Amino acid sequence: MKILIFGAGVIGCTYGWQLTEAGHDISFLVRKGKKMPIEEHGIHIHCTDYRNGGKVEAETVFRPKVLDILSADNDFEYIIVATNNLHPEEVLSVLKESVGKAHILFFQNIWYDDLEKISKYISPGQYFFGFPFMAGGGRNEKGLDTIISGSGYSKTMLGEVSGEITPRVRKIADAMDDAGMKPFISGQIITWLLPHCAFIAGLSAGVLKAGGTMEAFLKKREIVREAIMAVREGFHVCSAMGTDPKKEKVNKLYYLPMFICIPIVRKVFNDEAMQAMFDGYLRNSAKDVSRMLGDILLQGEQQGVKAVSLRRLQQDIFS
Repeated sequence: MKILIFGAGVIGCTYGWQLTEAGHDISFLVRKGKKMPIEEHGIHIHCTDYRNGGKVEAETVFRPKVLDILSADNDFEYIIVATNNLHPEEVLSVLKESVGKAHILFFQNIWYDDLEKISKYISPGQYFFGFPFMAGGGRNEKGLDTIISGSGYSKTMLGEVSGEITPRVRKIADAMDDAGMKPFISGQIITWLLPHCAFIAGLSAGVLKAGGTMEAFLKKREIVREAIMAVREGFHVCSAMGTDPKKEKVNKLYYLPMFICIPIVRKVFNDEAMQAMFDGYLRNSAKDVSRMLGDILLQGEQQGVKAVSLRRLQQDIFS
């Protein structure tokens, strides 16, 4: 398959590298000024791979094909959007002009206003959604420090807005399977993504308040409790918007009584790979977390949902 990845961060590079290793034809679309350094020096990746029940560390220099201009007559079958969500209009304007016949996979955190923006730029039949829950990490002075999870909770989520299992979703799932990235096709991807955004925002805010590492967070019971309350408030906003988080089994955990919920959260996130993924993400994504918190709080105000814990976490971290 011929695939273009929009964005050469940790997620895009990890998935692109693994898809390349599996034999797929991968290119990257990058900002002006980034093409030549990648072509000359490649992308240095330090990978800690927890798949197959082990822990394998590897160093590699990934040398993908790189573009800084996308032509409307391109012949890519898929375009995977793996950028952060801080400047969506910039990405969407490029896609609107140059997507051609490619299928677009939005592979990032999504909130309600993002869905509205996407629909204004891209025709409904041309895109679908996913989430890269198999990979994480961050940047350091040498390059990318990436984690590939072996947790039973980690999957590469994929799905159509309609819930239909289409040939294009099956085909990209097959490619992810080739790459060992555990694809899971959801019949309700939007119902998964929106509460997941609320979950990521609330939990990340708790980790940042605790000092920025999952290990420190899990030791501080009151902050774990505050983060769970923040996740619940985000779920209440989703419910007010017509999305029921309880339709996804995993979200029901956060509605349990605190004396049950807190130990389960501590157990789930006491996984070495999961902690490394979160810690790497938060070293580079404070602005992304701030944006998500702001979006959820704004939507909550509009829907009349009180979000005391979310607001307090936002103020404690970013004020």
